[in-house]
Amino acid sequence: MAYDANGEDKVLAAALYRFGEMTYQAALERVKSATEAERAGLAEALLGKLGRYDVPLRELEYCAYTFDLVMDQGAYAEFKRHRMMTQTPQLLTTRLGYATPRLIAEAGFEVQYRSAMEAAAEMFEKLYEFDPHVAQYIVPNGYNRRVLAQFNLREAYHFCQLRAAANAHYSIRRVAQRIYAELARIHPLLTKYLRLPDETWKSVEENHFSGV
Repeated sequence: MAYDANGEDKVLAAALYRFGEMTYQAALERVKSATEAERAGLAEALLGKLGRYDVPLRELEYCAYTFDLVMDQGAYAEFKRHRMMTQTPQLLTTRLGYATPRLIAEAGFEVQYRSAMEAAAEMFEKLYEFDPHVAQYIVPNGYNRRVLAQFNLREAYHFCQLRAAANAHYSIRRVAQRIYAELARIHPLLTKYLRLPDETWKSVEENHFSGV
């Protein structure tokens, strides 16, 4: 993961710039010299009253992130719909392992499922020698793929709140919660106002996947 270490400063400074009359540099210096309490108060004023259907401030776009993600193809089918990101996927492969839904194991079909997935992997390797692009067509949606994604904090608000929602599929919920956990770790001041269900990416794994 790569990110702008000064991202929070830039967002807060851009907000001061929008509602004030100072230069951006002056706004940035004011933010950097502010106390933690003053910064927290500004963040609260900007984001604290956002409701579920409110549009986040455009100034959140001044803070950007780059993630090197691995997710199953089912999750990627939803992830790729987010056009406000820059996404660079690698070719679909069976070489990154696959997800096993817990429901399959609980239904007593885990052995059959894994056998089918391994058979697909063997066929993938045979087709890969012919053409890597053709080989993708044999890969089940449970297999993982790698994708590079770059987006700003405003898009992160949209993505995480939408895809971590209780009615979202657990595969994409795991991705959204994992991204949120990283954002909260590095930029807690601004990400604390994201409204997500009371679960974590680890609890999603434990509750919905087998053998992780």
